[in-house]
Amino acid sequence: MAAVYTVYTSPNHAPIPNHLPTLIVTPHGQPSNILYSYLHTNFNAENYLLTPSPQGDLCVAKLFPPSRAAPARTGTSDPGHGGAPPARIVRCEASRNLKWSIANTGVMSPIYKLSLPSPDSADLPLFQISKPNPNAAFWSMFYFAYAGHLIPPKRIEFGKIQKNPPGPGGGGTRISITGKTPEEKAVWQTLGEGNEDCVEWVVLCAALNLLDDEILKAVEKSQSGPTSPVGMPQQQQPQSQSRAHQPVSLRDPPRQAPVPRQTTGPPAQGYPQRGDPRGMPPQQQQYPPQQMPPRRI
Repeated sequence: MAAVYTVYTSPNHAPIPNHLPTLIVTPHGQPSNILYSYLHTNFNAENYLLTPSPQGDLCVAKLFPPSRAAPARTGTSDPGHGGAPPARIVRCEASRNLKWSIANTGVMSPIYKLSLPSPDSADLPLFQISKPNPNAAFWSMFYFAYAGHLIPPKRIEFGKIQKNPPGPGGGGTRISITGKTPEEKAVWQTLGEGNEDCVEWVVLCAALNLLDDEILKAVEKSQSGPTSPVGMPQQQQPQSQSRAHQPVSLRDPPRQAPVPRQTTGPPAQGYPQRGDPRGMPPQQQQYPPQQMPPRRI
């Protein structure tokens, strides 16, 4: 099963000082059909993936990046790279008591390793996102298939993250899950049968966290304030929402088609500027049974 998404800056959230822009996730080619909003709060230390519903926005996942001013936790460096800096680990949790982490262990360029916690051993590898080389224009998403402790794992690429070309119907950043071969389609069963939507959350959170890092790097490099994130044309000023930060509880959204298929649609409309991450409705906590820019960069 293939799924293609595009990430834009939100048209409905005004900028908040010291916070990254609010992002929206849409099916590719359908910029007005918002699947998720990605809000930043508490100076980017608590980020929320929300999905719209008749009852209001539901929080399906939370991300807790470490403070960029604080020393990063120690992590495993990539083989063959001595003296690697500590990994920057983002803690994540979602509905159905799902927990995972995103560790940036790269040296020359970022390498994002997604893992599931294990109470009795090291964290279990889930996915990895990295560039094929530091100058590549896209990021590859893949997992490793293990056939036995004496057999080297097989690398299965299941998707990419890349900029959409500019122009009518373009702009934004594309997240694609190819789903061409049985091995690529198997990524949807990574978290168990019936949890395809959880896989969608994990992949989108990883991609959105990557885009946050790319925005921050671009701002640091330019030594100036952020410009139009995700490369979107400007529109009229959106209505400002500056409500105080409120905690958001995880909710399981109503069951529906797990992912959008790639489609073509009308030309993309402009989605401007950065967003206010503080306007979040409180939700009642639910944990049903257990069981991845802004600116043109």
